[in-house]
Amino acid sequence: MKKTAIKGLIALAVVVCLCMFFSGTIKTLSTAKVMIVTAKQGKLEEKIKLSGTLVFPETEDVALTGIGSQSVIARRVRAVKGKQVEEGDVLIEAEVVGAQERMDELRAQYDKAQSDLLALERQRGGARLTRLEEQWVAAYDALGEAKAAVRDARTELEVRARIAGVELEGDALPDGVKDKDVKAAAKALEDAKDAEAAAQQAYNGANRMGVSESLVEYITQSRSLSEQIAQAEQDLTALRVLCEQAGAIVAPHDGYVVEVNVKAGDPLADGVAAVVLSAKKSKGALRADVSDVERRIGEGTEVSMERSNGRSVSAEVTDTGVDSEGKNYVDVELSDREISNLGGAAALMSDPIEMAVSYRAPSSTTLLPVSAVRGSGEDRYVYLIQDEQNGLGESVMRVSRQKVTVLAEVGSTASIEEDLGRQRVAYMEDRAIDDGSEVMAYAQ
Repeated sequence: MKKTAIKGLIALAVVVCLCMFFSGTIKTLSTAKVMIVTAKQGKLEEKIKLSGTLVFPETEDVALTGIGSQSVIARRVRAVKGKQVEEGDVLIEAEVVGAQERMDELRAQYDKAQSDLLALERQRGGARLTRLEEQWVAAYDALGEAKAAVRDARTELEVRARIAGVELEGDALPDGVKDKDVKAAAKALEDAKDAEAAAQQAYNGANRMGVSESLVEYITQSRSLSEQIAQAEQDLTALRVLCEQAGAIVAPHDGYVVEVNVKAGDPLADGVAAVVLSAKKSKGALRADVSDVERRIGEGTEVSMERSNGRSVSAEVTDTGVDSEGKNYVDVELSDREISNLGGAAALMSDPIEMAVSYRAPSSTTLLPVSAVRGSGEDRYVYLIQDEQNGLGESVMRVSRQKVTVLAEVGSTASIEEDLGRQRVAYMEDRAIDDGSEVMAYAQ
């Protein structure tokens, strides 16, 4: 009897153990297994790929001036876009067409006027002007200046009247004109006419003093010849200067050739840039279009650049702006050494280089694996894990659905607007779960 009882107890213990074993096994098989991640706060970091081209924000035109009516042709163009040059380096060799013939012509004009003036002076006999003659010359000059002043004042009045839509009555204004510029111009013309009348009166008085016609002829011819001599000398000097400058158009300072606007055989226009250089002591910058980039890339953002030859440069964004086409851009300023390390200005201006911008969000948010955030569009949510006790007093984990707002997704990381603290989030389940589902962690 006693043996039977012992055997019964042993059998009961075995049954209880088997029930407990199979109970745990059934629970393990029926409960969803999940990965568990703890939400954390941090700033979203991202590598943004951009394409940058070398530009020079500050430039200076190199142009030939003083061409006037001359024809200047580029004979040899040494400047090459992207080339680094030093002060004094020859950029263009040009030629003034027909320069020698024009010089010979000017010398002939100078010599003739000089010869005629000497002959006139010889006829005069070197006599000095008397006091009376000096007074006449002064009155003659004053009248000429007064008439020129009236001419300029009348032109100014006509310009102002047309701009203001005023119809002049001769040199007079119609009634009711209120435009200040027109009224001021009319007053200036009136004053100039008064000065002309006074000069005319003085000149008439000088004429009555009996000045000879020979003196009048001498004064006018002498001044005309002197003006011809001065003009020929001035034109000859300007032509020689132009020939010298055209023969070697040089870089005014150290820099880079940004643009070359002429080729051999092209004419050069007066004051029009033949070559564009980077401004003195200015730096180049890699410019990248960020119009389609959602992130705001500000000054100081770290940037790395690398060429296929393995040469790399690390720098930072130095400027942002909008170009002439309305596109947003960022500039990364480079030193001469950095430009050289990346293959040189010519290569960077013609062949864009890949740039990796190290973007970091300005503020902290909740960061989670992208796979832990469910839904699409504006309906995004996560499953938070809550610790509970079941009816048997056992500790279990259940999930509750929590709506979230996704600010950004970068690679495998999602930025969440809501602060989830350090709550645990379930994801990567081995079967479908829903709000309230019991879950368990994958075995470690």
